[in-house]
Amino acid sequence: KSILAAERAQAITVNCLGGIPNDVLGYPCLGFTRLLDLGLVGACEADMDSTLTMLMFTYAFGVPGFISDPLFDTSKNAVIHAHCTAPTRMDGPAGERAPFIIRTHTDDDKGAALEVEMRMGQVITCAKLVNLDTMLASTGKIIEVPDFDDRGCRTQITTEVNNAGAMLANWGAGLVDGWVPQLHRVVFYGDRMGGVRQLAPLMGFKVIEAM
Repeated sequence: KSILAAERAQAITVNCLGGIPNDVLGYPCLGFTRLLDLGLVGACEADMDSTLTMLMFTYAFGVPGFISDPLFDTSKNAVIHAHCTAPTRMDGPAGERAPFIIRTHTDDDKGAALEVEMRMGQVITCAKLVNLDTMLASTGKIIEVPDFDDRGCRTQITTEVNNAGAMLANWGAGLVDGWVPQLHRVVFYGDRMGGVRQLAPLMGFKVIEAM
């Protein structure tokens, strides 16, 4: 927070997997959660696309984002979102805090990260700005908040979508390269598609909705 204040910034992102000496400095997961709960942005893995997406939603809708590594479960017509950094106030800084457990970072069982229990039945928007000119977006509903599964990161949610198979077949819409941009998406509480479409002409981006 002091770095953001000194730099007059509202967001920070670092290459936390390999870019900093975690044995000395530790992972930023817990600190980023705190920033997100305060209405600022702490974004994982130097992912600038997700950082910009989170800033846009923070300014436009007043809600923080949960960066995730999505997995597809076509048998349930669902997308599973999991990561080790999650806000506890997904409704915004003045919202109710979700229950959480303080754990370690999954990859090496070090540091501190939260397992946040997100709200069952909550409608969500999953989004990512790519190439500065296209917003990839979709909606879903949280149908499961599983007990921790060590095959995924600390905070995990299962979201029901319209057509998981079609979404998987066109993931990224052919617009993104590199493993981090392809992998990450950002989850926000609420159906924000109407607001995103209104924002698009004002900010000069187009919207591709995953069905």
